[in-house]
Amino acid sequence: MFADIILPINLPRLLTYGVPLEMQATLKPGMRVEVSLGKNKVYSGVVDNIHQYKPDSYQVKPIKSIIDQVAVVTEQQLKFWRWIGDYYIASPGEVMQAALPAHLKLMAETRLQWIGENTREMVWSTWALAAIDNLILKKEITISELRAVVGVKHFAAVLNELLENEAVFINDSLESDYKPRKERLVVLAPQYLPEPALIALFDQLQRAPKQLALLMAYTEISVKKGFVKQVELMERTGTTAAQVKTLVEKGVFFIEEKEVDRIPMRLSNGEKEIVFTLAQTLAYADLTRAMQEKNVTLMHGVTGSGKTMLYVRKIKECVAAGGQALLLLPEIALTTHLTSRLLAYFGDELGVYHSHFSNNERVEIWEKVRKGIYKVVVGPRSALWLPFINPALIIVDEEHDSSYKQRDPAPRFHARDAAIYLASLFNAKVILGSATPSLESLYNVQQEKYAYASLKDRYQGVKMPAIQLVDARSLARVKKVGAQMITPELQLAIHEALMHRKQVILFQNRRGYSPFQLCTVCGWVPQCKNCAVSLTYHKSTDKLHCHYCGAKSAVMNTCPQCGSNCLSSKTFGTEKIEEEVQELFPKARVARMDVDSMRKKNSMAELLEQLGKNKIDILVGTQMVVKGLDFASVSLVGILSADSLLSFPDFRVNERAFQLMEQVSGRAGRADGEGKVLIQTFNLDHPVLKWVTDHDISTFYLNEIKYREYFGYPPFSRLIKVTFRHENEAKAIAAATQMAQSMNAFTATAQQSFVVQGPGPAIVPRVRNQFIQEIWLKCRRDFKSLESIKTFLRAEKQHLLSLKNHGGVQVIFDIDPV
Repeated sequence: MFADIILPINLPRLLTYGVPLEMQATLKPGMRVEVSLGKNKVYSGVVDNIHQYKPDSYQVKPIKSIIDQVAVVTEQQLKFWRWIGDYYIASPGEVMQAALPAHLKLMAETRLQWIGENTREMVWSTWALAAIDNLILKKEITISELRAVVGVKHFAAVLNELLENEAVFINDSLESDYKPRKERLVVLAPQYLPEPALIALFDQLQRAPKQLALLMAYTEISVKKGFVKQVELMERTGTTAAQVKTLVEKGVFFIEEKEVDRIPMRLSNGEKEIVFTLAQTLAYADLTRAMQEKNVTLMHGVTGSGKTMLYVRKIKECVAAGGQALLLLPEIALTTHLTSRLLAYFGDELGVYHSHFSNNERVEIWEKVRKGIYKVVVGPRSALWLPFINPALIIVDEEHDSSYKQRDPAPRFHARDAAIYLASLFNAKVILGSATPSLESLYNVQQEKYAYASLKDRYQGVKMPAIQLVDARSLARVKKVGAQMITPELQLAIHEALMHRKQVILFQNRRGYSPFQLCTVCGWVPQCKNCAVSLTYHKSTDKLHCHYCGAKSAVMNTCPQCGSNCLSSKTFGTEKIEEEVQELFPKARVARMDVDSMRKKNSMAELLEQLGKNKIDILVGTQMVVKGLDFASVSLVGILSADSLLSFPDFRVNERAFQLMEQVSGRAGRADGEGKVLIQTFNLDHPVLKWVTDHDISTFYLNEIKYREYFGYPPFSRLIKVTFRHENEAKAIAAATQMAQSMNAFTATAQQSFVVQGPGPAIVPRVRNQFIQEIWLKCRRDFKSLESIKTFLRAEKQHLLSLKNHGGVQVIFDIDPV
């Protein structure tokens, strides 16, 4: 018997291992096994399949051990992994790395343990002595560490010397990083459980006040909770561990260690009732009809319409029928915001999964989903990897959001499309929800591939916000009095909102203080030494930051090119806006929401709580403020630079700009209909701004889809981006040029209908000291054509990297880039 094993490394295919006779009755697909690779590497891999075919091309090694008693990855998950790898051209190991929590991926390198206390007096070589010093200090080192200490030249000789003299023991076992959390519980000794014995014990401890306080507090806590944590008991009484130990030694208490969840139980019973408005009732009936017609339904509801309540009712129906439900959200911020609301409906059946949890916490959530304890899961795209038993409903909220696309590392999958495939494995239903659906989804509705349901009215009939375009040229007239980014019209609107005790959101899709500095004499701009981009000044650190590689450098006051001190900050980021707002409105409570200010684990939850309690008057933010935040007191939204949204070199620029502005506008006036949106722009006549002002998605779609079809862009074609990276620009260009020539030859001989564009430098042509070249392929949407191209690309990549002159070049495929 043989087994194909997925290893957590980037190998182009699965490796086959032999299954020892004693394991053959136990081993199942989805179990983790311990296998060796090479001379001194040990990995835990996942069994993909079991068969009888011995490979001819290499010597088969046996599986060393089975790690699990039951499979940690289900059969359906393995099918999902295979589809992700095949469709997005990712290796099985890359998929496994993305899918499994870190503590379920065990790997090890052979370690050498020092056991040579009796060999110190022996005569050792100079290099062996260096290794022994290291071993005595650390007690254990890896093979790689030994090689680094003694060098490649002396490595084999020193290793043999240590082994022959029995100075080291080889340990190549795998150890799990996952450790259950344990808590110390205080338990009353059985002889004191009867009431007379307990009363007598109280009398005995009258002369020991601290011990008496411990016993009294124990009695009170145990009556309320049924168990007593040692930490809680000590905090309640102000005592120490030594004083608790005294009672343990007297035989009054004993200590138990118990495994506990890292994810605490919630207090909500999850029985809150759902009450619909008339518009929601009609929309729910529309949604139910649509879901009966098709497996995938586009739920188009305007901002503030209450789509979430429709989701909740559908999830409740799903759970009542014995299924599990997954609610996907584009950002962790939304997960935090929505969880508190969903808790009232689902209680402890609700699980949350995202990257801000620790590795240990993620393992525990994984197990609760696998065991069916969590019936409802909320999370970003990573939640798709969880081991669902019976998912009957998957909801992709804000389905248009580009955050659903994984960019780096591989697999570069789109969570919306992957969710539809995952649902098909279980015959589950999918709801794609958005106020501004993607053109692809609207087109699929038009082609009758998806069903369609709509909710056109805001909750309780509240009016959509009034949108006003403001001429940004008026800023030039007020710069003399200090304002640089906020027009007089927007200043007045902010003042009025604050007068009425309302909240304000100001949107600018650039973080930092100043996106770049410029020498006004010679035009020099500070550039990152690793990347071909300008540096952004961050006032919080008083340094210039690169937003691509993370490098930081000191602020320059003198131009290194011409020597002048005429350095000027150009454009503005969220930090600078926050500063100006604070100057203009000194009594206002101002906060900022961007990547820089939200790095800590609980910073997002704390900020959202402050917003909900009206402890923040003005919130300045990037696109993080756009996505689904629902606060009743927000009456004004200011978009500070619409032109930057409409000027990006991408065929989706109009779609993205429309979605961003419509979504951020939807944060205003959600409770009372008194919302107002001011958009600052230099181009008042841009058609997208007219459609945003009118909330007119239909006209926008008809205009945009016409141009997409004319130029052959998605949804009328599929795109594949091939990226080449190397620290030597000439090598990156040479590899890209050779593959482009092969592609052109392939399309000519195989009569494949696809267009090759490139190679050419990326928009940012150098990142982290690697030069980047790109080729774009535009091909037909039919499955057969796409599969033949991907087969060609895989083979061509292997051929290209086998050539000596292309060594070290990274070749990266991105299917359906966004």
